[in-house]
Amino acid sequence: MKPNSLLLYLSVLLTLFLFSCKETPTNVIENNNSGFVPDDGEALFILGQANEQHMRDYLSEVRGTPLPAGFAFYTSLSGSKPLEDMSRYITFMRAYPNTMLQLAIWTGERRWGNPGYYLDEIIEGKYDNNIVVLAEACKSLDRPIFIRFGYEFDGHHNAYPPNKYKAAYTHFVDMMRSQNVDNVAYVWHSWGVSPYYGTEDYPEYYPELTTDVTHELWYPGDDYVDWLAISIFGSGWGNLNINSTMGYFVQFANNHDKPIMIAESAAIKTGNNRDPNWVIPTNTWFSNIFTFIHQNDAVKAFTYINVDWEADNSTTTWGDTRIQNSVQSAQNYWARYIETLLHADENLFDKLGYR
Repeated sequence: MKPNSLLLYLSVLLTLFLFSCKETPTNVIENNNSGFVPDDGEALFILGQANEQHMRDYLSEVRGTPLPAGFAFYTSLSGSKPLEDMSRYITFMRAYPNTMLQLAIWTGERRWGNPGYYLDEIIEGKYDNNIVVLAEACKSLDRPIFIRFGYEFDGHHNAYPPNKYKAAYTHFVDMMRSQNVDNVAYVWHSWGVSPYYGTEDYPEYYPELTTDVTHELWYPGDDYVDWLAISIFGSGWGNLNINSTMGYFVQFANNHDKPIMIAESAAIKTGNNRDPNWVIPTNTWFSNIFTFIHQNDAVKAFTYINVDWEADNSTTTWGDTRIQNSVQSAQNYWARYIETLLHADENLFDKLGYR
């Protein structure tokens, strides 16, 4: 047996072993296209991101608040990442019943190659075996899962040509559906500011347009999107209800009958200098966020990244956005308003149509 064939064979065996130990199914999805959307006037609270210890710190140190409805993690389609990461996340989540998973799929960055190089590899089928592994892992969790494929598709840091992104996105969703995955909703996630279209940087990848550059250039179609999503970081310090990009997405969501997820957010420091002592100084950012959520019925989920950015990353200047380290007025405001969102309880999955 060739080395590559042997590795694939062993990977499949390991996958079957790990995910045969799945949770006992307690729910049967009645509507495969429900998208797990809360009723009008309700929105999910999801805690991010990526590091299990960050999650545990929030749960132990932000006292008196309910268990989040879900947890946000990341993976990619490369190598053994889907198998390794999903095994970790499933182990973590089994300690917290009635919670869901928000999973972001990394699909390359401009600094690692030509624009959309990783998307090309997805389209060509290079990662099809790993998509099958991911599909089996998702089915084994037996809980609602939101997948953000190629998150922040319109960001300068990613530089995804629209046609490549749409082709890779639809290929991924088609592959997942071919494996009969029925507990996943697919999330189309913008970075929440003006879209990057790289005609000047990469003219060979970005043809001149006869129309304006809008986020819709990257839209793969209603049949492939269950949720729209946005990121809110520095913009959250301003009035989001008069923010033009937020207005665009609220209108787009209403036109396409899709819910909106705030898929990444944090009350970051907006200056360009590092400051290890900076913490969230007021409740202004939270006031703006919760006002935006409660005044727009289309917003159905809110994800907050509760981390110390500068401690975790030596290059960032975003400060410490942990709730437990913020000023007391911000902590009090958070505690009061986070309770207005949906959290994990024995009725949550029923509310989302996951039965």
